[in-house]
Amino acid sequence: MLRIISILKLILILFWSLLAIIIATVVYLFTWTPKVSIFVGKHFWSRVMMFLVGTRIKVHGKQNIQKGQPYLVISNHSSYTDIPTLFRALPIYPRFIGKNELRKVPFLGFYMRMAGMIFIDRSNPRKAKTTIGEAAELAKKGNSIVIFPEGTTIIGEEIASFKRGAAMLAFNCQLPILPVRIKGTHRAWPSDTNMKIRGGKIDVHIGQPIPYHSYKDKSDIEFLKEVREEIIKL
Repeated sequence: MLRIISILKLILILFWSLLAIIIATVVYLFTWTPKVSIFVGKHFWSRVMMFLVGTRIKVHGKQNIQKGQPYLVISNHSSYTDIPTLFRALPIYPRFIGKNELRKVPFLGFYMRMAGMIFIDRSNPRKAKTTIGEAAELAKKGNSIVIFPEGTTIIGEEIASFKRGAAMLAFNCQLPILPVRIKGTHRAWPSDTNMKIRGGKIDVHIGQPIPYHSYKDKSDIEFLKEVREEIIKL
């Protein structure tokens, strides 16, 4: 029964995502502003997405976010629902950093480019360094950036080791770090299958921001270890 329900949910999710991309494209053509595309993703696409998956979100620590302050959001990643969850939970309009392979995904890649999302080629250090420079320029313009430092979705509640790119990004962007832990999305929609979309409760825990001056002199290893520990504690 769960398999049949999951297939029906998946069809509706794909249909809605395509429709949302079309809406975002039309709006973008009138404004030529990437933030408008992010607005559609945050307030329309993600809201219906979470309804279709069957989730309810509870946010803890929203008071730790200062209005008007851009952040480098560092979060764990265990499900396809993590992105719409962060869209719903965080009162900011973030630019997500995604793997370069997403650029080639029909419709999704187009939307991400239109919304000014950032693609990183993990197999090419030179290109990855250029990407980090582009993210730093966005940060200087007052944009918040989201990165999943585990590099891919992790099955279950465990938090894997963080990739070095997160440290490079932090030192280049020089933004306060906003540690975030997402719990429950792996059960709502496991990353290893599309046939078990159960829905359920999702908890988003937002930690205290870590100012740039408190980590700027640390090594990559020290920085990643400390941020990972902060997220584990949430």
